[in-house]
Amino acid sequence: MRKIIYLLTFVLTFANISKIFSQEAELQLSLKDALLKATQNNRQINKAKAQGKAAKAEFRQTNSVFLPNLNLSHTAITTNDPLAAFGFKLKQEITAQADFNPVLLNDPDRIENYNTKIEVQQPIINIDGLYGRKAANAKMQAVDFTTERTINFTRFEVKKTYYQLELAQEAVNVVEKSLETAKSALQLTKDNLEQGYVKEADLLSAKVRVLELKNQLADAKNAQKQANEFLAYILGLDIRTEIETTEKLDQKPSLLQALNKDQDEGMRSDIMAYRKSLEARENMLKSEKMRFLPRLNAFGAYEWNDSQLLGTSANNYLIGASLSWDIFKGYKNVGKVQKARAELRIAELDLADYQSKSSMEIQAAKRNLKVAFDRIEMSKLAKNQAEEAYRIRTNRYKQGLEKTIDVLQSESMAMMKNLDYINSLYQYHVAVFHLELLLEKELQ
Repeated sequence: MRKIIYLLTFVLTFANISKIFSQEAELQLSLKDALLKATQNNRQINKAKAQGKAAKAEFRQTNSVFLPNLNLSHTAITTNDPLAAFGFKLKQEITAQADFNPVLLNDPDRIENYNTKIEVQQPIINIDGLYGRKAANAKMQAVDFTTERTINFTRFEVKKTYYQLELAQEAVNVVEKSLETAKSALQLTKDNLEQGYVKEADLLSAKVRVLELKNQLADAKNAQKQANEFLAYILGLDIRTEIETTEKLDQKPSLLQALNKDQDEGMRSDIMAYRKSLEARENMLKSEKMRFLPRLNAFGAYEWNDSQLLGTSANNYLIGASLSWDIFKGYKNVGKVQKARAELRIAELDLADYQSKSSMEIQAAKRNLKVAFDRIEMSKLAKNQAEEAYRIRTNRYKQGLEKTIDVLQSESMAMMKNLDYINSLYQYHVAVFHLELLLEKELQ
């Protein structure tokens, strides 16, 4: 009996645990909270930030233009090579008169040498490296602007998807309401059929309408689920998380007062990224040109030599400077200059084309915003008229003065106009968010 109790307890516990893990998490979010979560968790934003760190690390590598290279080494060698053996004796400062014996010079005994060495290389004049550093700095700034643009675009996607989920939820409510109305109409048609007021065809039409709305409700719930999953994905959450939006579509942002004013998009982050990329190309061209100039570098070394491991019985130093000049490298440097010049021209054309396209998009977005705002009032009026027409036809139908098919068509039109209205609200929000993205400026 005790074993049975233990077994039942285990089964029930396991079932509860499975139920807990299988349940979808529920999360209530305002738009502000959603934007905050996206900033923290969105994968594209975090990827852009990581790319920014990589660009900063690449720029730090150019510190080598100013800072020295320092190397410490310890080398152990054993040899009977005549030249090396005599040299190591000199390095260890143990050379004696007997070592000049030709027999010992030609066939020396094996010798061991332990060398500890510190080497320093100090750049002095490397003009090409200076411009390369400037190019790396411009590239780093371009990546920072690109990261900023990625954040702004992700915010736009969050806003759009947030209200898309709200639109889907509203659409489900509208269709559910229409379905309840259609079911009531179906019951009324059945009652009228029993009393001989309508025909069998009217009852079939009412049943077909109920089935149509059930299919539309299934589609609406599927669209809601997809919008929910996509919003969770953008926010970096588990896509199974059930998100409940708290902002409503009827909370419209105010109509813009500055649609006709000229907006300066020149400081927009994506355009600044293009400009910094162009600056990097300019400096790369200068860097390639500077390869034709000589380079001046200093070097020095201090070493210890001994016949014992880590010994320091003998020491010496070396200090010098090197002036090098690549006069001709088989047309390699010339080709690099030509390539850098062509890439600079491409970057200039890219910037000009992007700015022109951006101006065109802003003007189109302003027009779309005005159209979307005007559509709200028109769709609202059409919704009210359709609802009123349906109410009148329903009352007349109850009195036997309207056909069933006319009432069903009126109900279908009312539902469609309701969906058009909430969709016009959504399109207006999206138009505002798109213009905000293009101007990188809050308009509400």
